[in-house]
Amino acid sequence: MSKRSEERRMTQGARTLKFLRQQAKLSFRAAAKASGIGDGMINHLEHGRVQIHQKHLDKLLRAYGSTQQTYEMFASGAVALPQDLRSDCIEIIRGMNLDQLKTAHPVLASLAARK
Repeated sequence: MSKRSEERRMTQGARTLKFLRQQAKLSFRAAAKASGIGDGMINHLEHGRVQIHQKHLDKLLRAYGSTQQTYEMFASGAVALPQDLRSDCIEIIRGMNLDQLKTAHPVLASLAARK
């Protein structure tokens, strides 16, 4: 049985990894090259499909020029991650099933028309 889950569990740790990668201005591929971890694994870690193990965390933090202390500060919620509202909304939409998208579409379309 695979340890990877199709279900996304967007934990604070996963959000923190994504934030730190973006702060380092690294794409998945660049982060993979710098850390020695596959870009698919980084994607899975950031989307909560696999559990974050210390061995991965150490490599990623080194590649991102960050520290365990910084990671824990954000992952614990002691300091709030800066919000990127557009990215957060896109992540929510990506996690929706077709019925949910059908419900949300008219609302989003009407809001977009109000510009």
